[in-house]
Amino acid sequence: MILAIALAAAGLSYTLGPFIVTLILNSYGGLTTRWAYRGVFVSQYGVTVMGLIGLPFMPESPWWLTSSGKEEAAGRSLRRLGCPPSNVEFQISSIKSTLERIKRDIEGVTFPECFRMSNLHRTIISIATLSIQALCGIIFIIQYFTYYVQLVGYSSATSFQLSVGLTILCMAGNIASWFLVDRIGRRDLSLLGLSVIIVILFVCGGLGVPRDNLSCTKGVISLMIVYCVVYNATIGATAYNLVAEVSTPGLRAKTASIGLALQNAFYTMFSFVLPYLFNTDQANLRAKTMFVFGGCSVLSLIYLWFCQPETRGRTYQELDEMFMKRVPARKFRSFVTDAEQ
Repeated sequence: MILAIALAAAGLSYTLGPFIVTLILNSYGGLTTRWAYRGVFVSQYGVTVMGLIGLPFMPESPWWLTSSGKEEAAGRSLRRLGCPPSNVEFQISSIKSTLERIKRDIEGVTFPECFRMSNLHRTIISIATLSIQALCGIIFIIQYFTYYVQLVGYSSATSFQLSVGLTILCMAGNIASWFLVDRIGRRDLSLLGLSVIIVILFVCGGLGVPRDNLSCTKGVISLMIVYCVVYNATIGATAYNLVAEVSTPGLRAKTASIGLALQNAFYTMFSFVLPYLFNTDQANLRAKTMFVFGGCSVLSLIYLWFCQPETRGRTYQELDEMFMKRVPARKFRSFVTDAEQ
């Protein structure tokens, strides 16, 4: 359960950073001087300075020291981290044992292994939900929310204030996922969340059909906020659980890197395409842009229904057995493994 919560909480980093940025933009956005944009850049140096101040007080990783053969230094580092002196030797022995096992697991493992035999199925499942995060339109909602709000007539001050509220709700949605991911399950939570997102996307697209309708515009903005809460509580969290749980231990790091590379490729593509879709001097789709992501989300939902397994409560040994036996994704929850018999 703790692992599931920790993995789901990975999405919190994608909401905490934007929250800090929106606070800064809310303070500097109303300026008419060059500091309207300079303030955002300068504020980043504050984080760097805080890191530099704390750097001398940070102990070196005992794992790295042990792997480098510096066991005495590793012992001192463990004591600085609060390990009782009587337990230091045991901890170093445990670290050495774990490092040796990891070395055996990843020895000779290369990226092509991710695409061979049963590993290919697991690789596709692991990276698919990361790609679905990009395909369901989160980049449009988050990165272009403030600009879109201004585009439909709201003042700069109001748009920045709405952005602050949006990021707070995003964080609340991710925190809610910590309790939902184990209670509901990865598969059901992903299906439920994406189904709601599809409804929101098509309703927003429909509200964008009438031109210069203030009520419809307010409805779109409200639904965009609801979208962010639902996304972060569901598909925005479960993707990280699936990457860690479905991929084989020896290929986990490589599978995650492939998934994130593909996800960022989609984000990069949309960063170039979106301005041409919704800008007034281009296609001028505005809220109708949601139809594009709605269509992608429908295809993603079909994929999830047939291909995404339920990994809740399963050990890595049980998952290995089910993948080797080619158990259909929809039967993962009820399948009885040899270890359970």
